[in-house]
Amino acid sequence: MPLFQIGSYSHTYIGTTYRCQRIKRVLLAHIYRNHISMPTY
Repeated sequence: MPLFQIGSYSHTYIGTTYRCQRIKRVLLAHIYRNHISMPTY
């Protein structure tokens, strides 16, 4: 396999992982904020 293909593949993999982690963090922050702001019965 050519080296540039490996480089682009690892770059895409890292980008996808970073994007997923960022989305997950934003979702968790949203859920946490909504849970805190909700009244506790």
